[in-house]
Amino acid sequence: MDCSSLSCLKVVNPVMKSKFRSIVALALAFVMVLCVAFVNPADAKPKKTKPQTYSTEQLAEIQSYASKVQVMRDRFSELQTLIEKEDFIFARNFIHGPLGDLRNTMAFIAQDLYPEARAQARAATKDLANALSAIDRAGIDKDYKAAAKGYTNLNKAIDAFFATLPKG
Repeated sequence: MDCSSLSCLKVVNPVMKSKFRSIVALALAFVMVLCVAFVNPADAKPKKTKPQTYSTEQLAEIQSYASKVQVMRDRFSELQTLIEKEDFIFARNFIHGPLGDLRNTMAFIAQDLYPEARAQARAATKDLANALSAIDRAGIDKDYKAAAKGYTNLNKAIDAFFATLPKG
């Protein structure tokens, strides 16, 4: 029998295979125990990170989109007038028309912010969307009090959003 052929390589003792797997598994378990026992995460030195700052280009882009949000914010008084007149049809049209892109623009700005500010901006955007929905529902129900409360929440949400934006 010529053992230089491939047929000799195919014959492996199954007992040897299982012993080998057992030894490898035992060795890996031992290494894991050592890692867990002797590695203390508190001893790891924290990475020194420089304070996060926005580049001039990032600030310019954020301010560009923020100015679009500000233009829509400046029109909130029109919505307030429509609510006070209880003209709910035009109030709903105003929400879906001129203010229809407000939430998307705010979400677009939020994605360019650093993580902590991003989370706060997204929460403010969600609050704004909820306030607009509340005003819209109040318009359907012709409920002045609910619309007025929604308008108050709308202003709080937009103020919270602008507080997250970088100054500069």
